[in-house]
Amino acid sequence: MVRTCIAPTQTLLNNRYQVTRILEDGPWSIAWLAEDTQLPSRRQCIIRQVKPLTADAYIQKQLCDRIQAEIDTWQKLGGIHDQIPWLSSFADTTGQVYLIEEWVPGLTLTQTVQKQGALDEITVQQILTKLLSLVDYLHQNQVVHCALEPNNIVLREDDQKPVLQYGSMLNQVIAKTFLENNVRPMPWIATSGFLPYEQVILDQHYYSSNLYSLGLISTYLLTGKDPYDLFNLATSTCDWSPETSVAESAFVAILNKAIARFPGERFLTARQMLKALSAPEQFVQNSLSAHSTLVEQMGAYLTSCLLSLNPSEQTLNSYPG
Repeated sequence: MVRTCIAPTQTLLNNRYQVTRILEDGPWSIAWLAEDTQLPSRRQCIIRQVKPLTADAYIQKQLCDRIQAEIDTWQKLGGIHDQIPWLSSFADTTGQVYLIEEWVPGLTLTQTVQKQGALDEITVQQILTKLLSLVDYLHQNQVVHCALEPNNIVLREDDQKPVLQYGSMLNQVIAKTFLENNVRPMPWIATSGFLPYEQVILDQHYYSSNLYSLGLISTYLLTGKDPYDLFNLATSTCDWSPETSVAESAFVAILNKAIARFPGERFLTARQMLKALSAPEQFVQNSLSAHSTLVEQMGAYLTSCLLSLNPSEQTLNSYPG
């Protein structure tokens, strides 16, 4: 790892952006709140700098190219959907990459729980519905978000809509690039408990992977507890419902389907999950009906297997004389 060079806050970044304060200083990047001095309004924005973590010019270029590809993808979406901030970028004379993103005043979901404690069911359903609408928009544009977690979602101050932040996307790109190139030592970063096993272990991403994350975000909002604290190693499930006052509600059944261990057991699309939220009792009824049908089919299958293994003995009269 090379020595980090952080731009001094008393200078204008890109001869334009006046830094006012540091927002976060992570292992792989640093973020400042800044003002755009070229606009009469001096609009506020977030500037993120990727730290120079390797002296290998090839890996550094690969990293910059991948970050730019991600920026290109999000630029097509940001500023169109009102829950996705606009995004831009620039590079300084040394090749360091900076992301410029819209500043969204408000608290992250993590900060909200830390300030207010666990949220009530109605509030969580409202947040989840808005997040599903956002994720459905991403999926319609063939984008699967790789780091949906409470610390990367801000409840906008004006209307309390959940809005994405880009810092987690940046960390995912850096981590993947360093792992593929076997860079050592790896900068430390906390592993999120809100990502499904197929994403963390197998590096596979499905639409239902995002629904899994949204389901666990909802359980976090309802309980105030991280998934790691609720995970049952014996059953490989998140035992969250006893920690809430909604243990018998249809909402619990919907969330449990979203956080099922295997992708095929979850909701397949955000619209499917939205439909269940709009008619939760109907969802439960349909689930019970489907379960009964499955039990009947399994019973018939097992019966046929047993008969094939133990055919009925023929009667004496049927033997050839």
